[in-house]
Amino acid sequence: MSNTSPPTQGAGFGDCLDCELYGEVLGENVSLGHGVDSGARIHDYQYGGVLYQAAAPVDAVYFIRSGIVKMVKAGPAGEQRIVRVLKTGDIAEIESIISDTFEHTAIAVGTVRACRIPVELFRKHVAGSAQIQLRVLQKSLTDLREAESWFSQLTGNAASARTRMARLLLCLRVDAGDRIHRLGIADMAAIVGINPVTVSRIISEFRRQEFLSKGGLHATAQRYFRANVAALENIAREMPKSPCSDLSDVAN
Repeated sequence: MSNTSPPTQGAGFGDCLDCELYGEVLGENVSLGHGVDSGARIHDYQYGGVLYQAAAPVDAVYFIRSGIVKMVKAGPAGEQRIVRVLKTGDIAEIESIISDTFEHTAIAVGTVRACRIPVELFRKHVAGSAQIQLRVLQKSLTDLREAESWFSQLTGNAASARTRMARLLLCLRVDAGDRIHRLGIADMAAIVGINPVTVSRIISEFRRQEFLSKGGLHATAQRYFRANVAALENIAREMPKSPCSDLSDVAN
């Protein structure tokens, strides 16, 4: 799997010093310091751009500043499965800081901006701060739980394809608004484990029922759906729990 659009270097380390994601991910009172910032670089990736490959040596930690990234893993028969989707504020495989190789391939879906911090610099600051160590452990546990729930709630056969699609769309929600990251039919089918024809039919049904609509006429807006969030939440209630924090109140 090649990088179809090589990353371009963004504004450089200056923006990293002011990045709000550090506070969100590592805690409000945690500073990575200039030692990490001096080695960090912001990179932009276009659709299909590969941040890193599965089995490649771990050389950096990636903070997702904007856009979405699909985490791809090869199945037993060689098929490619999307096992998770990262959004703004996520760290790509934070557990990789204690590994030698990456477990997944990370691929940009649409335009993605990511901060790349050399792993040795990040490890140095983790080793020197008990507070950062705790935050990394908490983040790793959160990611593990989300991955387990993602598998059981989005790919399990106990729920209907329509329900799983509603849950997926809610997982792709942008913050607390009504915008939904718009993935391709093939990508959505790879996540929920159903036929692309079925995915297309369900999306068309949701649009006829006005649960989904176009994000707008502007090119950037076309990367999103506008959603009737309440309607999708009703469909997602078929089973009691969702993998995404956006759906924490669905089961109540």
